[in-house]
Amino acid sequence: MSAPQSNVSAGPQAGHQHIKVLDGVRALSIILVILSHTAPLGPKAWQLNSTAGPMGMSLFFCLSGFLIVSILMRNSDPVSFLIKRVLRIVPSVVMYVFLMVLIFGIGWWAVVENLLFFTNYGHDGRGRGDVYAPMSHLWSLSVEMHFYIFIGVATVFLGRRSLYLVPVGAVVITLLRIQAGQPANIATHLRVDEIFAGGVLALVAQAYGARLTQALKNPRVAGALLFVAVVLWCISSHPMGGALLYVRAYFAAMVVGIVMFSSIGWLRRLLECKLASYIARISYALYIYHPLMIAGWMNTGSDIERYVFKRPLSYALTLLAAHLSTFYWEAYWQKLANRLTAHRPVVTT
Repeated sequence: MSAPQSNVSAGPQAGHQHIKVLDGVRALSIILVILSHTAPLGPKAWQLNSTAGPMGMSLFFCLSGFLIVSILMRNSDPVSFLIKRVLRIVPSVVMYVFLMVLIFGIGWWAVVENLLFFTNYGHDGRGRGDVYAPMSHLWSLSVEMHFYIFIGVATVFLGRRSLYLVPVGAVVITLLRIQAGQPANIATHLRVDEIFAGGVLALVAQAYGARLTQALKNPRVAGALLFVAVVLWCISSHPMGGALLYVRAYFAAMVVGIVMFSSIGWLRRLLECKLASYIARISYALYIYHPLMIAGWMNTGSDIERYVFKRPLSYALTLLAAHLSTFYWEAYWQKLANRLTAHRPVVTT
C-alpha cells in the first residue's frame, strides 16, 4: 500500500518506475477507505459505507501487487526487495503503535500482534472494545507483509521465475475463499488474492502493454469498457453482490488496467493532477493515522457535532500527520533503505 516515490512520468508498461495516472487511482482508494470509516455515505439501508471500504481496499491492494511485481521484474534481488519493503511499512507502524500505547495505554499483546504482523489472525478486526478501534485497520498491513515474505522467499529460490506463482496464487486464494464461503475476510489466506490480482496486472502490462494501449486507443471504446468494469466492481464490493463478491479483486484490476492503458483525456487529466499526486504520495500515512483522528472526543456528540464540526478538524489533523510522517519520518527510512541497497547487485534473471 505504499505510494511510488519517483516523480518521473512514464507509460503503462510495468517495467517503468512510475505511472502517473495511477496516482489518481491511489488517491481514490484512500479517499474511499477514509470516507467509509469516517462519514455517513447515504441511508444505512443502502450499505454504501460497507461498499466503499472494500472498493478502496481492493484498489489499494491491487496497486500494491502491481508495484511489487513491477519492482521484481526490474530487479529480483530478494535482499534489496525485502529491505525496501520492510523499511517502507514498519517505521510508520512502530510510530503508530507507540502512539496507541502513549494515548490509550494498549496492552502488550496488541503491541506484539501488530509489530509481528499477525493481527489479522489475532482478532477479527472489528471488536475488542473502543481501545482497539483505532488499531483495527492495521490488519491490512499484515496481509501486505505476508505477501512480501512469500514473494521474497520465492524469489530467493526461483529468481524472477517466482513471478509465475502470482497468477497461481491469485486463483488458489480465490478458490479457498469460495470453498470457505468467505467473500470478505481479513485473514491473509482469504484476502491476499487482491494483491495477487495486481501482480497479474503487472505481468499482463509487461507482456501485452503495447497491444492493450492500441486496443483502448478509442476513448469511446475505453469509456464503455471502463463503465462496465466500474459497475461490476461496485456490485462486487456491495454486501449484496452475491457470487460476484468472490471476484472483486479481478474487477478492481480491470478498472486499474483500463485506466492505465486508455486515452480518456478528461480522466487522465483528473487522475494526473497535482492534488491527486500529493494525496497518493501521503496515502500510506493517511491510512495509518486516520482512525486516531476520529477516536475519543472526536467521535462523540450528535451527528451534527461529529460530522459538521469535528470531522473537518479530524481531516485537517489527518492531513497534517500524514504530511509530516511522509516527508520527515518515512523519508528518513526510505533514504536509509536506498543507502543499504545502493551497492546490491541488480538481478534480472
